[in-house]
Amino acid sequence: MNTRQSSRQTSTRTVERERTLSMVAGGLGVLMFAFGFLKWLEVGESPDQLEYSGFAFQMPTTAVIGFSLAAGLMAVLGATERRAGRGVPSAIPTALAATSLLLAIGIYLGKGSISPDLGAEVGVEIGLILGVITALLQTIVLAMGLASRHDDNHLDVDRNR
Repeated sequence: MNTRQSSRQTSTRTVERERTLSMVAGGLGVLMFAFGFLKWLEVGESPDQLEYSGFAFQMPTTAVIGFSLAAGLMAVLGATERRAGRGVPSAIPTALAATSLLLAIGIYLGKGSISPDLGAEVGVEIGLILGVITALLQTIVLAMGLASRHDDNHLDVDRNR
């Protein structure tokens, strides 16, 4: 097997790995969308306790869901684009997923400051916990795809022309 064939096989494996990781990230984005219908935050004490879903009006959790869904959709669309030189560079969905993760962590850590009137009465529900985990997994999956990109061979190809 010559160097050129070996390089093509490695490139093909890398592309397939990136596609698979992008599809997984897309699935995680859809999962985050579904988790948006769960309860993310609670306010008050029982029996007057209020619970809010991720899509509740004027909740900061909507941004977490939106960035994750956008990252997943971009990753899938980039992976399924078959024209040469097309598709979405993996840095963009990775950045969106990381933004979703940082926002989710910020909401989790700053939940007591969401409202000056309620402060310590704001609690976490299962949706926010699943949101943090999903955003973390999506960021890791997309970062793995980004890390697998190697354009080192382009110099060798240019020299052989």
